[in-house]
Amino acid sequence: MEEHAPRFNLSIVSSDVEVGGAQLSAEYALSDEEIAIAHWWVLINCEEVKYWKELHLSFPEVDGDLEYHNMTFANYFRTWMDMIKSDDNPNWSHELLLLAMQPQRVRVYPTCTVNGVKFVSEERDNRRRTQNSGVMAKGHGLDYYGVLHSVVELVYAEGMKVHMFKCRWFDTGAQSMKMDQYGNLSVNTATSAYEDDPFVFATSVKQVFYLDDLARGDSWKIANIVHPRNIYRAATLRVTIPGPEADAYQEPNAVGIHDVATVRENNVKHGRVLRIRDEDSTFIEVDPNEETDDDSDDELRHRLPDINSDTEEDSSDDSDYEP
Repeated sequence: MEEHAPRFNLSIVSSDVEVGGAQLSAEYALSDEEIAIAHWWVLINCEEVKYWKELHLSFPEVDGDLEYHNMTFANYFRTWMDMIKSDDNPNWSHELLLLAMQPQRVRVYPTCTVNGVKFVSEERDNRRRTQNSGVMAKGHGLDYYGVLHSVVELVYAEGMKVHMFKCRWFDTGAQSMKMDQYGNLSVNTATSAYEDDPFVFATSVKQVFYLDDLARGDSWKIANIVHPRNIYRAATLRVTIPGPEADAYQEPNAVGIHDVATVRENNVKHGRVLRIRDEDSTFIEVDPNEETDDDSDDELRHRLPDINSDTEEDSSDDSDYEP
């Protein structure tokens, strides 16, 4: 009888994510720094790790210093999980021990299906007639819009997988996002921001279609949140929705979204600086009609960590792991 894949009970592990396509080439491989950032992002947004984050922040040597906390927490967490696994601590679990050991390997894919919604990387999407690479992540009073660069699968010990999107985010400044009188949001796709904070959980984004903004032209696109069965709301399109016998409308792939080189050239020209997203870590459902709660815990001032574990990395029993 075929064995079922092990199930892990952490909030960041989802069975609703299915990667697709062959693994991408070395050109898309994450650097050591990017892997460290992705692992750090997993830790600070894992609900089961919250107790240990607050404990670390209360230490006299940390004393609430978020920058020092972000730089050192991963190593503290790994040490704690190793030390207390036999102390019957209610805040310890085997899954947390696996998480503390950092990813054993990383896979990168071009496509992913989340709760039945298919996402496609920007590079592959550009060769298609339809558009599936647009993404939106909710933040504290601000939504972040961008396109999917690649699907990242972090594989921890014993095959525990966490799926993330590596994204190219558009600038969220007042000069780069405009709302018209009908409530349509237009985004300047020739800008970019948060280049040192590209990751988001695959289960915490909604899909977006970018339509040409005929009023502003050039690189401006109107962002439309995907609704069930890829049907737009009449209020968004300002048209009459046809009867159920008609085919659902899906926007063809929008053209004119600038490539990375052009975006960076524009950023330098206009003196834009890199920023870290202030994202709401609460997981959201794909159903756009469901309201989400933006009242989260106290805001973390995200900084890039320097994660260099001094502990020897545990070997994995997964026969699929690569050296």
